[in-house]
Amino acid sequence: MPLSAIQRRTLRAFLRAVAVVEPLQREFAASHGISLGDLYAIRVLARLGEVPVSRYGAELGLARSTITNVVDRLERAALVARVASPGDRRVTLVRLTETGREAMEARARFAESDVARRLLALEEADQVALAEILERILATRPEPDGAMPSDTACEPEPEPEPAVAAEPEVAR
Repeated sequence: MPLSAIQRRTLRAFLRAVAVVEPLQREFAASHGISLGDLYAIRVLARLGEVPVSRYGAELGLARSTITNVVDRLERAALVARVASPGDRRVTLVRLTETGREAMEARARFAESDVARRLLALEEADQVALAEILERILATRPEPDGAMPSDTACEPEPEPEPAVAAEPEVAR
């Protein structure tokens, strides 16, 4: 089913916005020898602080073997460290290293970028509206098989039939 003009405009605007921001993300990730996915994982760990590897994996929506591989990669990049839990020897914690914290501080320089300046120049009401829309989009997590929940929700709505004016009734 073809997309409506509004749907095409929405998708085009979104893709243009991503195209502007993605090089900044890629540059940052490449400077630390990690992928964009790993960059997201670092941001999540920065928010969580020191946590059990299992909780970190759950927060990322990853299986135990997958989170192990992620932590291995981030550890090789010297961005995270595994530490034994002082309260339970069976638990391994993961935390950002000093290098990882410095990387997150460097990422904070995004606020100085041209993209950030353009976003922050929007009226406050527009910033709030944009943030709310983006947060709603990001709140929908993919299912384990990679499909979005209710894939049919992504299908375009059928165009409504044009309203036809009713024939005026003639008094008899």
